[in-house]
Amino acid sequence: MAVIYKVKITSLAAASLAVIALLAALSHAATPGEFRGPIVELKEICIKAGALGLAGRSVHEVAFLSWLGDGFIPLPYRVEAVEISVAPLLINRTDAEKYAFKSHTLPPRFENDTTVCISIPKKTARPPPRAPRGGDLYQISDAYVVVSPRQPYDPPPVPVVGSKRDSVPVRKAGVVEAVGAGAEPLSAVSAAVKTISGGFKTIAASNTTVAANGVTFTVTPIDLPNGTRYIWLAFTNVTQPGSYSLYYKVYDAASNAVYFEGTVTAAVDGRSPYYFVISIPVYQKAYNNLLKLYIAIKNNNPVPRAVDLVIVGIFDTSRHMDNRWVAGMATTNTYGFPEYVVPIRDGYTAIPVHIPPGGVHGTEKVRVRLGLRICSSNAPSSLTVDVYLRPIWVGSLTFTYSYRDSWGCAVYNTAQGTYTGFLPLPYLLLGTTDLAIGPLPAGARVTVYELYVEGYRRPEFNRPWSPYVYLSTSLDGTFVINSVLRAETYILTDTTGQFYGTNIRLVLSPIVTPNGVVPLSPGEHIVYYYIYATLSQRPDWSYAVEGRQMTLSDRLLPIVQRINAILSALGFVIDKTVQNAPTKVAYRVVTFAGRVVEQALSSAKTQVEVYSNYVRINVGWEETKNVVSVSITTYTYSRTDLQMDLGWFKSPYTTISNNLFASSNAYSVGFIQGIDMYRTWYCMYQDTSSGTACDASRYR
Repeated sequence: MAVIYKVKITSLAAASLAVIALLAALSHAATPGEFRGPIVELKEICIKAGALGLAGRSVHEVAFLSWLGDGFIPLPYRVEAVEISVAPLLINRTDAEKYAFKSHTLPPRFENDTTVCISIPKKTARPPPRAPRGGDLYQISDAYVVVSPRQPYDPPPVPVVGSKRDSVPVRKAGVVEAVGAGAEPLSAVSAAVKTISGGFKTIAASNTTVAANGVTFTVTPIDLPNGTRYIWLAFTNVTQPGSYSLYYKVYDAASNAVYFEGTVTAAVDGRSPYYFVISIPVYQKAYNNLLKLYIAIKNNNPVPRAVDLVIVGIFDTSRHMDNRWVAGMATTNTYGFPEYVVPIRDGYTAIPVHIPPGGVHGTEKVRVRLGLRICSSNAPSSLTVDVYLRPIWVGSLTFTYSYRDSWGCAVYNTAQGTYTGFLPLPYLLLGTTDLAIGPLPAGARVTVYELYVEGYRRPEFNRPWSPYVYLSTSLDGTFVINSVLRAETYILTDTTGQFYGTNIRLVLSPIVTPNGVVPLSPGEHIVYYYIYATLSQRPDWSYAVEGRQMTLSDRLLPIVQRINAILSALGFVIDKTVQNAPTKVAYRVVTFAGRVVEQALSSAKTQVEVYSNYVRINVGWEETKNVVSVSITTYTYSRTDLQMDLGWFKSPYTTISNNLFASSNAYSVGFIQGIDMYRTWYCMYQDTSSGTACDASRYR
């Protein structure tokens, strides 16, 4: 069923649409004709969850629907956030409390008094008693809203901080019965085809300042990846508070036939990480067509405002590619990583994990295996903690008492859990979040065996797809031991469809918290990798240290090296000519001190060494807060298959390596003509650049 809104257009709304349509027509002459579409103005209403019968239900189980025109539209909604205290999981360090901070997450479930804020169109109709989707019908003020079971393509909830309830009447107005084929859209297909949700941006609305009452728009429309099922458009919290009108159009790339078009006016208040604006159900009218997306945003405020938009979609994974990403920490060591002591009362211990663009939908896995000791005379017989992929609650973990050790500490049985099937929210797809466990009592001692998240990832492939590559897995890993090491691998393909090497990108960075940057430990960090093919030549590589500056150590090192060279040259003369023993001892003390100073100055700067199967990053003591990036290109003889493993990240914090293991491999069927190269996930923007570098001048 196509969703077509039939809403009376007010003069103000018509004026807004006219401005957007005019600019859109001028900027996008390739699509002839006028821009017509429904206009929806959303107004958020905040009420108690109990008033809608939601108490006890998961915040992810429900959707809110309004009937516009001849169908339902899902409504964006926000849920009152829960505040927690988070401390980074730092091994062999005693200063974790210094970096503890407050955070806000979605609650596991609705309480009777939980505030829920629903963005409702100003004009809604009462839905028919039988419709493609059903649920309890409520009248909120003068609007009708159906509380329905959530479907995979409905906008997920967003946490909100500090919302106040509105004094509006709420009453139950009946029940809508779900009937017809549309009651579960694509349920059979969804079960057979793996899907992922991925986010990317457009240069026209990426932290862009828009003039008062001005407009920004996509000069070059975006090609939607084939297999697009659903699109969500959302503002991020980089967008400054105010009112905005978002015009969208999805049309056929070949015929210019318009499938979806409309304008939505919504408000941003700065109290949430994201603000969903509209859901576009591509599967209803244009699934598997080659589509283009055009966007224009009007700033409805009397002053300039920064806007930042993200495009999040549900896409098919490839039938010929099964790609994965993994992030966190794990070890095969019998005793696990060294104990971590929880520094704050009722604290959540957290490690940063990166979820790459082109993330996961319905196939995620969070894996937790932890040991626990509590050194207290009144330790509980059992302890249940929550597991968050912030801000998503994914489950709970229960520790049961086992025995008291020789130090009088209560030892609990190792607890483990695997959590699957939850929907990753779009604000997790665009960068780093935390995998957090708690609340735990202050002083609790945690041993980590496994604490990681993994999922499927759709790789970059061409329009509509790249048939010369099949059964391919790509690697995107994040390894965590008091630092964050991101590793990405891309297989290099020539014009014959064969593979001639790989490109490896490594980024070692300190953990960043709201209370400051946790410095890297100076010293040796090692990453092992293995390519199962004979290299045709030595790897090409380069590295960069962000923010590197000339310091006093750079000026002193040449001076000390010259002095040490002179002292070394004098050593032979002194040994032959000086007979006084104290003088010889004094000379040896001076030369030893000189070598120590030279070594200290030499280790001030970060150095990188690349070998055939490992990378050594020696972090300098002056650069423990800098980010180190390494790019390695390996070359093999042309082949139709290539496999690579990467893992075993070792750092100065512990002699136990992080054995979070990931693989990358691909097989080719040979040369195929007509391949159309463009990328959507790789640079977070769609561009047509070749090679491994991103070209911002070509972003769409």
